[in-house]
Amino acid sequence: VHGEPLKEFADGHKLPIQDRLELFIRICRAVQHAHMKGVVHRDLKPSNILVEERDGIPHPKIIDFGIAKATGRRLTEETLVTQFGQALGTPAYMSPEQAESTGIDIDTRTDIYSLGVTLYELLVGRLPTDPAEVGPQAFLASLMLRESDPPTPSTRYSTLDGEYRNAIARFRRTDPGSLQRQIRGDLDWIVMKAMEKDRSRRYETANGLAMDLERYLREEPVLARPPSARYRASKFIRRHPAGVAMAVAFSGLILAFSGITSVQAARIAGERDRAEEEAAKAREVTDVMVDMFRVSNPSEALGNSITVREVMDRGVAQVRSGLGGQPTIQAHLLQTIGRVYFNLGLYDESERLLADALDIVTDQFG
Repeated sequence: VHGEPLKEFADGHKLPIQDRLELFIRICRAVQHAHMKGVVHRDLKPSNILVEERDGIPHPKIIDFGIAKATGRRLTEETLVTQFGQALGTPAYMSPEQAESTGIDIDTRTDIYSLGVTLYELLVGRLPTDPAEVGPQAFLASLMLRESDPPTPSTRYSTLDGEYRNAIARFRRTDPGSLQRQIRGDLDWIVMKAMEKDRSRRYETANGLAMDLERYLREEPVLARPPSARYRASKFIRRHPAGVAMAVAFSGLILAFSGITSVQAARIAGERDRAEEEAAKAREVTDVMVDMFRVSNPSEALGNSITVREVMDRGVAQVRSGLGGQPTIQAHLLQTIGRVYFNLGLYDESERLLADALDIVTDQFG
């Protein structure tokens, strides 16, 4: 079988993250094919996935079904599965149920776990937990206990040595900061769902894992991540940047037009209110002046002589008593009558009225 091991091929060709994901999706389809034929591989890892490039397109080939398990029938009468109590497979890529099982209670989801570990390594260049660092037996024991989850890919990458992080980024044709941002978020969620220690929470099928990766590449919400309105909105914006930009621009024009219209309407309303207020003030002044001079009507004077001073004094009394609820009009009339008193030489009375008018206006307007 011709081809390079997955990891060597991806790093040798310096595949960026998107190309790695597209290649991995083809790997998931191949695993799905095996599962549909009733075969669980049980030893999926980068060295068992060869990649051959044909016409510029990488084609993955899954090899080494030496410890594969048939879900519906026995592959041979002498398969290694019959060796009771043996943990079969490669510890670093082995699912918890495979590590603790006799081989009887294994289904296709054990391969989903191995695919998750393979994708983890394909993204960040390191395993979630390396058995070489803690020892195979200790690693298997911790795997079976299921007490803690490994770090997310982005967290694992952030804790690596600086030179190693730079080298990994170069193999993916990017820089450490950009690689960290690409992995953090959706890819973290997808990988960790595939690697759930409780197999009931993993992807049900290899095809399900592939479809979530395709959603990620299309900027659609992925199923591995808890849904939220903000998350779905951000995905929609990324999928339709031009349409959203046009909608935002159009909305901005509408808001600007609405704002201008509102300002003009408010200005017109203000002018109308001021006009109505002046009209009301004029009517009040007219009514007071008419009432002031009604005393000079012969039918009311009863033959008595009426002086201007008497008319004005009566007007002052009416203004003080009848316009307490309309201070602006009251001040205006007090000022007007105060000027009349001034012109009549009644300076003390004029000063009192003008001072009262000033006090009212100061109370009203500061």
